[in-house]
Formats: sequence, C-alpha cells, structure tokens
Amino acid sequence: MNKTKPTIYSVSFKQKVVEEVLSGKYTQAEARLIYGIKSKSGILEWIRISQGQERRDRRRITIKTLTDMQKDQKAESLKRRIKELEKELKIERYKSLLYEKLVEVAEEELGIEIKKKYGAKQSHKLKKSQNLR
Repeated sequence: MNKTKPTIYSVSFKQKVVEEVLSGKYTQAEARLIYGIKSKSGILEWIRISQGQERRDRRRITIKTLTDMQKDQKAESLKRRIKELEKELKIERYKSLLYEKLVEVAEEELGIEIKKKYGAKQSHKLKKSQNLR
C-alpha cells in the first residue's frame, strides 16, 4: 500500500479558493482542477468552516432533521386540534346560554317553573315507580 501524505494548504490559499467558488468565478470541480486539489470534498469543508459551520456527519443530520420535522408536524397537529376544541367549546357555551335564556323566557311566558329546585321533594307517584324497578 503506497499512500500519499495529505497536502496541507495555507489558510490564505483556502480563503482564496473559497472566495472564488462563492463568487461564482469557478465551480468546486473547476477550482479542484485549476489548483490541483486532490480532495473531492475539501473545498466544501473549507466553505463550511469559513461560514462558521462545523464538520457534520450526514447520517446524524438526516436523522435529526427527520426527528425535528416529526416534532414540528406533531406540534402543528396538536395546535390545530386545540383550535378545533376551543371552537367547539365556544359553540357549546353559546348553546348553554341559549338554553338558559330559553328556559327563562318559557318560565315567564308560561308561568311554570322549569328549572330544577335543589332539595325539592319527589312526588309519591315517582317514588313508587322507582321502587318497582
């Protein structure tokens, strides 16, 4: 096995290549050919470093991204469900108010008591029918 030593480039050289690639003067492949850079991903790494990004493991990024996406989707789903439930609750509150008002109007118009009085005694007929069951 005859391995060659990795070439070490100066910081100024790396900056020059990165600037030329980012400005659009050359593509990464063209810059590799022009400057004789052997590493296929070297320029990409230099760009990442120049932009303050650290070296990354693609598999971890993919897994993390999927997990984050799933969390975001679940959060959105829960937010939608909360809005639906709040809307249903609002409707039920309006129904409750409407029924209360309906009972009040019926009591006034018909002159009968519809609301249950707490502590009221049951009629004898009702007690007997419940005991027979």
